[in-house]
Amino acid sequence: MSPTRKNKLHDFVVAIPSYKRADTLKEKTLPLLDHYGIEPRRIHIFVANKDEEKVYKETLDPKLYGKIIVGVKGIGPVRNFIYDYFPIGKPIVSMDDDIQGFLEYDAKAPRSEKKLGDLKKIIQRGFDECKKAGCRLWGVYPVANGFFMNERVTTDLKYIIACFEGFFNPGTKGAKGIKLNKMGHKDDYESSILFYKADGAVVRMNFVAPKTAYYTEKGGLQEYKGKGDIRSPEGILEGAKWIVAKYPEFAKLNLSKASGRAEVKLKDMREEGKTRKVKH
Repeated sequence: MSPTRKNKLHDFVVAIPSYKRADTLKEKTLPLLDHYGIEPRRIHIFVANKDEEKVYKETLDPKLYGKIIVGVKGIGPVRNFIYDYFPIGKPIVSMDDDIQGFLEYDAKAPRSEKKLGDLKKIIQRGFDECKKAGCRLWGVYPVANGFFMNERVTTDLKYIIACFEGFFNPGTKGAKGIKLNKMGHKDDYESSILFYKADGAVVRMNFVAPKTAYYTEKGGLQEYKGKGDIRSPEGILEGAKWIVAKYPEFAKLNLSKASGRAEVKLKDMREEGKTRKVKH
């Protein structure tokens, strides 16, 4: 497969923004990272305030993470905080606190999917593909369903779901900085667009996907009552409309989803993107 066997593993860090989910993090994402051999020193947990810091320190096993950092409240603000916390260019894997597993595409397996074998290899592959494409953001397929996954790596404008993504840290300042304006729902649609506008490409590896409960896990956006952060049909629709109004050349509103939730369809309406098929 791969450049991953040839190249030295990138010195990445894992950033996990978390709010009122100490138990979830303890039960799901931290054991998962441990299972895949992700060294605790790499893992940075970002919490909303000192009170949350106290709860997390009392709840989590200190052997499973490196640092707990008091950041800011709200998913958009904390993503900007993370951009500014680490050095420019630092390889960062950002992931949610409620990921319970990963699937990878296998055409010969039942449902064309199986449990992911090597997470470090995927992380390495993501950063290597970014270097090939001359861009900074990579992601994975947003739905854990082998019937929809495939072997392709794409570099055109695609939705990069923020529950598990990697990037060479852009910071928020300067001509190449990335700063989110969307503070609630659909912030990852904005980050996908902003990275694409800045770099001319984003990498998506469509052969791996995270397993997570996007709308049902307690805590996170379900708990936070900040403006635009209510995970309700109305809040989700507001977020989708905001993205389409802000970036009409890259986004269209999609109200036909079977889930009944408003979604956004991304495409660079200025020119056709490019897709290439890569064996993995």
